[in-house]
Amino acid sequence: MGWYNRVKLLVPVHYMSETNWLSEPSTAAKRIIFARHGEYPCNVRGVCNSNPRTGFYLTEKGEGQAKALGERLKDEKIELIVTSEFLRARQTAWLANTVLNVPQVVNRLANENRVGAEFEEKPGDDFQRFIAHAPATTAAPDGEPFTGMLARVQSLIADLKLSSPQTVLVVTHGWTLQAVRVILNEISMDDAARCVDMPSNCEIVEGWF
Repeated sequence: MGWYNRVKLLVPVHYMSETNWLSEPSTAAKRIIFARHGEYPCNVRGVCNSNPRTGFYLTEKGEGQAKALGERLKDEKIELIVTSEFLRARQTAWLANTVLNVPQVVNRLANENRVGAEFEEKPGDDFQRFIAHAPATTAAPDGEPFTGMLARVQSLIADLKLSSPQTVLVVTHGWTLQAVRVILNEISMDDAARCVDMPSNCEIVEGWF
């Protein structure tokens, strides 16, 4: 019998397949569950926060949503939680993980879109008016267009496909979930950028990638 010893895994050659993540993690399909963070003060105020260095904790309601997210997903065989750098996402993941009890890491590819300093802590409606003429491609000079964030989310998914866990929870942000919906062909880029049918706090969008 031939054995595959290049990385000393001792995997029989004739057993190697796309489902054998020990030898071929990049070819195995991954189930990735994207969840929006729980409610935080800027949601209540209707303003933007796209600077991860400006931290906001969840509201009491948001804490309850995060705990409920963990309960909802406890039987989904999640093996890893990935969060953005933002405090609201990390707190949501932490509270959900009191139920899930799995490894947890931060990845900036899961961050919120950058609206730019001009719109930081300003009404979201102001930002939407600014991008209205070309929602997917318009950005402030120091901001990030929806197309840029979409490319970032695609890079995140590509990275996760190379990892060993088969089922991953990504705790992230509304526009990020909109980007995932574009990738899944559920919505156009312009409508996604306009926040059409934006998932609510702690709602999920999932797929096999």
